[in-house]
Amino acid sequence: MGKRKLWLALLIAVAVTPVLIFFLADATLKDFEGLHPGDVLPLLPLQTAEGRSVETGAWRGVRTVLVVFQPGCDACRLEINGLESIAPSFPDVRIVLLSTEKSAAGMRPFFPIYVDPDGRFLKQVRKLVTPTIYWFDALGEVRYARAGQRDAREEEGLFRRLMQEER
Repeated sequence: MGKRKLWLALLIAVAVTPVLIFFLADATLKDFEGLHPGDVLPLLPLQTAEGRSVETGAWRGVRTVLVVFQPGCDACRLEINGLESIAPSFPDVRIVLLSTEKSAAGMRPFFPIYVDPDGRFLKQVRKLVTPTIYWFDALGEVRYARAGQRDAREEEGLFRRLMQEER
């Protein structure tokens, strides 16, 4: 009987784990750090890869998707690649990347990369999981927030839905 119970427990764990991972990785994570829908984009300075200072308030007036990422994170790379594939279909949406590490300033992806020189902005927008994605409307209000990577097809559906809701 001992082996049967062990195998049953193992089978249940294997069956339940993917569901838990999906739920935890893709949830809006209301109990975690970060901004939530309805919050307003914090107005703080960031730096471009070239070292120029940029105020996040400059993002207002255009729908903006902010991706908080770590340079060595595979899920972050997949998320960014997926966004690169759908970005041409959404020319009215600005996509920007915010690195958790200053070393990312040397990267040259399709989207602009910003770093947070004093860490004040990252403290407000980084959740425990990267990538963390925020959709800000043109007024700078968070319309959507999530942690975890999605494929390009799911991301495209989300973009279409959020753009429809804003009309």
